[in-house]
Amino acid sequence: MIGIVALGAANRRSIEAALRRAGAATRFIEKPSEVGTCDALVLPGVANFGYVAQELDRTELRAAVLEAIHFGIPLLGICVGFQLLFEGSEEAPKARGLGVFPGTVRRLRTPRVPHMGWNLVESCSTRFASGWAYFANAFAPDASVPDAVATTCDGDDTFASAAVRGNVIGVQFHPERSGIYGAAVIASFVQSTAVTYAR
Repeated sequence: MIGIVALGAANRRSIEAALRRAGAATRFIEKPSEVGTCDALVLPGVANFGYVAQELDRTELRAAVLEAIHFGIPLLGICVGFQLLFEGSEEAPKARGLGVFPGTVRRLRTPRVPHMGWNLVESCSTRFASGWAYFANAFAPDASVPDAVATTCDGDDTFASAAVRGNVIGVQFHPERSGIYGAAVIASFVQSTAVTYAR
């Protein structure tokens, strides 16, 4: 069972469909007590960083999500859900992220902001594969963040498009809109979840 943390993100239904295509059972998580019923979690994100951070606190899900991560529950953060895994963001300087990854998400310096459309995700680690993915973002972590496993370049700007730390993975692109490559990313997450709980 994969829980999709319901923080008001616009892409949660498309994430649900993509996870189900990969063979996962899903449910939406709206209360802290529901987190413990899941084998893995997904933080979706098409929203403002400040809004989803506020929703984490309003729903009292912040502590429950952090506790799940601490106990080894696999988690996938997507777009703003990925950014929420950092300490903060220039998009909402007063809002607190989850602090799983160190650093602050910054505004892009790409030729066009927001950065929209297909672009290359270039692996910089054996833990992540390269491929073409769909992006829709105006902010992103810097390419130099310690946990980056893939980067993406647009114009003179390069940013982290994927990061991994322990049981947590985050991607800046939208795997649910990224064709075969995105489907493979989601399938890999679902399969790794199954392996984790088969031990």
